[in-house]
Amino acid sequence: MSFECMGRIFVAVLNLIFMSNSLTFVAIGVVIKVASNIGFINGLEDQVKEYLNSTTANIGTSNNGTNDLSITEHLDGIALIFIISGCVLFFLSFCGCCGALCNSKTAMTIYAIIITVMFVAEIIVVILLYAANTIQDAIKDVLFESLENYKGLGNFDVTTLGWMFFMKEMNCCGVNGYLDFNRTHTDNWRNPGLVSTDLDAPIVCCVTEPLSHSDTDTSCAREETFDIHTQGCFAAVWDVTMGNSLITGTVFPVAFVFQLLLIIFSCMLIAGHKDQKQTAGSVYVD
Repeated sequence: MSFECMGRIFVAVLNLIFMSNSLTFVAIGVVIKVASNIGFINGLEDQVKEYLNSTTANIGTSNNGTNDLSITEHLDGIALIFIISGCVLFFLSFCGCCGALCNSKTAMTIYAIIITVMFVAEIIVVILLYAANTIQDAIKDVLFESLENYKGLGNFDVTTLGWMFFMKEMNCCGVNGYLDFNRTHTDNWRNPGLVSTDLDAPIVCCVTEPLSHSDTDTSCAREETFDIHTQGCFAAVWDVTMGNSLITGTVFPVAFVFQLLLIIFSCMLIAGHKDQKQTAGSVYVD
């Protein structure tokens, strides 16, 4: 078996796998888009609602609005990402299959150009993520802007509920830490309900749920007796995603190697197509 034939098989098989995955992405996006009840997310919502209702009752503040917490209503963006990603991946893998199996120079050229651009873009993004911190800083700026509208228990607007859900589920506090709440537009979170002494961190950041509004029970949220989640939410998410050694040490290198091989084999097939035309032309002239 020639090297070119091996390359053709490699490109075709890999893109057939990508094509099936792309349909899976689209299906997931559609399900998220149209599903009114997603069991896993609803379970998390119920846990947070139970915590908020219990805590607000303990510290003597209103729980009106707690039941408005609905993460599924805010998943349209994620659904759209899945659908668009699936469609793009399907188009790309279709071009790769068509170019490899049908010996289409046009399809293979389009495929080679796109995956080369993607490969270069991915390297740039990774450098910005891990070396320059440019993307990290941009994400943090967006989070800080959102956090400024945090109001605390008893003020259940969409932003506040979103942050409460996130901090409770990720066991984190603020973007980088509890000091981030000093930039909020309101200090309502410092003395929710019947709490008489100002807090230095939101109640939701406490490791243990306060059982009453007394200074003793709410001491977890005061600097001298802190018992809060000290990790920032950005770091918490980073650790389980981009900071995960499995991703950085295995997924990224393997993905880059496969993409590089696809680029090499694609260019080889394009070059082979040109050689075939030139040979055919020479035979015709002879």
